[in-house]
Amino acid sequence: MGRAAATAVHLTLSAVAGVLYFLFVLPRWWELMGDTSHTLGTVLRLVTAALIALAALPVALTLVRTRRPEMATPEVALRLRLWSAVAHVLAGVLIAGAAITEIWLSLDKAGPWLFGVYGAAAAVAILGIGAFYLSFVAEQPPAPPKPPKEKKPRKRRGKKTDEASAEESADETEGAAEESADETEADEPAAPAAEAKPAEAAAEAEPAEDGALRNKRPTGKASHRLRRRNRGGVATDE
Repeated sequence: MGRAAATAVHLTLSAVAGVLYFLFVLPRWWELMGDTSHTLGTVLRLVTAALIALAALPVALTLVRTRRPEMATPEVALRLRLWSAVAHVLAGVLIAGAAITEIWLSLDKAGPWLFGVYGAAAAVAILGIGAFYLSFVAEQPPAPPKPPKEKKPRKRRGKKTDEASAEESADETEGAAEESADETEADEPAAPAAEAKPAEAAAEAEPAEDGALRNKRPTGKASHRLRRRNRGGVATDE
């Protein structure tokens, strides 16, 4: 029996058994209110027990199919299916035994004990159903591990890093000093050139004045003034 067929049969049997359990096992309102007879209730309780026990059949067939070595089924899944089949059979036996015992024992005397057995059978059946479907989850292969994240190397501050930072700062200061020196050297030649221009203009103006004075003949008082002016320099009388 394949997985789909086993699941469908198991779900059908479990659903029908659950409805019958609620109506005729616990809380059995119709029988307690007198709408149905005790005999009918007992028969339906036995049917419920048989359906729960039959639900172990697809579980057992799935266990036999997946137990082959070529299937490579995990051991956890096999154990879950084994205990699921045992739980289904045990729940059916408990319900059937309590239903048969109820024929000779009245609910007034043994009612709490019988209802306790019915409740325990329901709990065992639920555990068996859950174990069967959980075995399919355990049968799946594990997820592939995630690749480890690459850790960025942390930079440790030490003597090497301090020396490197000191060298970088020294290079920066030297570069700034060289740039400032170049700027000052570029500015200094401009000043002498600017100073040289007025000197050249003054030198040109003096020969021009001397020439004008030489071409002009002194007369009267002007000649005396000219002689006095030219005593310190080069003066000639014409």
